[in-house]
Amino acid sequence: MDGPEIIALADGRALAVDDVGDRRGVPVVYLHGTPDSRLGRPPDEGAAQAGVRLLALDRPGAGHSDPHPAARLSSLGHDVRAVLDRWGIDQVILLGWSSGGLSALAAATVLGDRVRAVGLIAPIPPVEAYAEADIVSGLGPARRRFAEMALEVPAAELAAEVAPYLVPQPLTPALALEHVLDGAGETGRGELAAVAGSAERLAGSLAASVRQGLVGLQHDVALQLEPGLDLSGIRVPVRTFHGSEDGVSPSIVGAWLVGRLPNAVLDLSPGGSHHLLFPRWAGILRALRRDAAM
Repeated sequence: MDGPEIIALADGRALAVDDVGDRRGVPVVYLHGTPDSRLGRPPDEGAAQAGVRLLALDRPGAGHSDPHPAARLSSLGHDVRAVLDRWGIDQVILLGWSSGGLSALAAATVLGDRVRAVGLIAPIPPVEAYAEADIVSGLGPARRRFAEMALEVPAAELAAEVAPYLVPQPLTPALALEHVLDGAGETGRGELAAVAGSAERLAGSLAASVRQGLVGLQHDVALQLEPGLDLSGIRVPVRTFHGSEDGVSPSIVGAWLVGRLPNAVLDLSPGGSHHLLFPRWAGILRALRRDAAM
């Protein structure tokens, strides 16, 4: 793969973007999870087959994008606007996986009518969801502990505590692959195996996520705990994809989001887990194209 396009933002930061898929297709901005980078996506042939022009970003502090220490949760929306302006794109579909789903929602509140639809794949919800006992009880053990701590520990302090566990150091290629496979669990490993090379792509993306160190990762985790995101103003179609076996973003998270978004549907994959984007990638993109055309 060629290197990313580097966009110079108004404040002097660099933002890295891959422009792939069908260049004449429907534009989709893809936002990765944490820790991850633009590289940790399914093969680009799926985007081309779905008639999608995919703009995959390194979020600030990951990969080749500069950190944004002063960022708020919604700040990414302004970065996405710069990407659209760079290529003269009027409207776009926003698509985020895991914490990238939360970023997509926050960006949508900034971009307004430049967004045609939003896709959330196993999204992390706004921090307010963790104040509800039924949400927390539906999480897997690791995510449940994080959610409980988020209500007790200041965001920056918690982010600094968990970041070293998210990316073990020193990170070798073998350790990165082991970390990805261990974290995926049995069902997730099956989802990765459904698309050849997916685990290796995620391992390489894990390494890319901290090529500038852990500071960007820590800030990204802290932003996930920022309160006050107003979902009520997102009136475009939103489709939130969940697997019934996902302990990070179970279907109850999807139901919570659907209850607070004016035009949202829950798309459940029985037996699916947190890595369902890999076997379902082309179908997800086609579903979002249909939503955007409504």
